[in-house]
Amino acid sequence: MKKLLMALVLFAPMSLEAALFDWEYSYGNPYLATSQTHITSTSNAVLYTEGSVRLWKPNVGASTEAATTPGIINYHFDFGQATTEIELWLNMPTFHWSYSRGHNFLYGSTDGVNFTQLAEVTTPAFGTANDQGTVAIPVSFIGTSDLYLRVELYSFGRSASAGGVLTNTAQLSRYDVNSNNTSFRLNANFAPTAAAPEPGTMSLGLVGLI
Repeated sequence: MKKLLMALVLFAPMSLEAALFDWEYSYGNPYLATSQTHITSTSNAVLYTEGSVRLWKPNVGASTEAATTPGIINYHFDFGQATTEIELWLNMPTFHWSYSRGHNFLYGSTDGVNFTQLAEVTTPAFGTANDQGTVAIPVSFIGTSDLYLRVELYSFGRSASAGGVLTNTAQLSRYDVNSNNTSFRLNANFAPTAAAPEPGTMSLGLVGLI
């Protein structure tokens, strides 16, 4: 029995939600005000509803990817102190249908000026989807107190210039009200701070030196 219990512990799936972090932020439905707290600006990006699903997508696209103006969502997270660990997970799917197809990019920065590509969700095979999930944060991003994220959503193809449902092939924060899923999660840890000595302890130390 002990061996069986040990095996269950060793092979239990780990998740970001199961861990404890100094700073935590997540959301499901992108329409909620709390889901937009850290969004600083958007361009050619709109919130969209498809039945029970809520999502960000480009407002309009173009016939080719080269001619497409992406839908852009910018985030800024101020942690308040230097980080020792950052973990990011986001739902950023692409689809490929007869009317259009998607191609998504995620960029990150610590100063809001110089951005590094963190993730790419490529165009999938026809009739299928790709998604991102966990994003690897570069070591160079650790030790700073700010994180800037820029999402670029490209929807392009035969009918993408019409917008509406025809640009639903590039998405961010896809959320289904029936499943109440998390669509974005960011966690961070900070270096422990040294506790100041209690006044009584300091006094006793001085008395010992007299």
